Amino acid sequence: MEKIKNKFEIILGFVTLIISLSVFKDELSQININLGFKTFSIAEYFLFSVLGFSVILYLYIFEIVVRDTTIGKWKFFDYILKIAYIFFAFIIISPVLIVILIILYQLNLLLEEYETFTEILMIVLRTILVVVTILYSILIAKKYRIERKIKLQEQAEESEIKGLGIADKLFKDEYYSHSILESYKVLETHLYKIITAKDIRVSKFRFNDLIKLSLKEKIITKEDLKNIENLRNMRNISAHTNQSNTKKQAENSLEFVKQLLKR
Repeated sequence: MEKIKNKFEIILGFVTLIISLSVFKDELSQININLGFKTFSIAEYFLFSVLGFSVILYLYIFEIVVRDTTIGKWKFFDYILKIAYIFFAFIIISPVLIVILIILYQLNLLLEEYETFTEILMIVLRTILVVVTILYSILIAKKYRIERKIKLQEQAEESEIKGLGIADKLFKDEYYSHSILESYKVLETHLYKIITAKDIRVSKFRFNDLIKLSLKEKIITKEDLKNIENLRNMRNISAHTNQSNTKKQAENSLEFVKQLLKR
């Protein structure tokens, strides 16, 4: 769904358009859309869209807020995002659905002399159309989630390569503490990338959760824990004190992270 780009931009742009059209609310409320089984004004449709996008935006923001909390890894929030994606896709394609339903209604009027047959046909067609629209919305949502996941994985991969290059350069320039800080960041990014690739919810900033899940998913071994703990301690020393790390410490940290990334 790269064509859709940023969902927030679309939502805000759509809402801005509707707000701009609100100055014509009286005129828009006079324009009715008759689908045969339901009649509503354009103003009512815009209101439905704004309310729908408001709910979607709330679900997105709610998930972002809890993402880095203890409850943020609950599977429940995956379903919240899936629901939001489906609603988002459905509202986006709803104008097309309405146009098709209008055409079907007009066709129904033309064939009203064949009343029984036409009624059955229209019911069947409307049912098929609604089902297809819902399935298409789900397909779009699923496709968007997959492409979003791929994009995040690519970004994490680029961050790993860049971070490792920086750590290597800092080591060669004898900035050992800074090299350790970068090695730690690469370790975090790598574990987060592998775990999220398995569709497991975890916050990148909850390091203990990253380690527990990495052990559970066999991304790291128990033998790695000592090296990881040493790296974490050296990182804390570098970040929170004036104490410097040695060349040997920086070299061991960098080598450990490099070997981990090769697995």
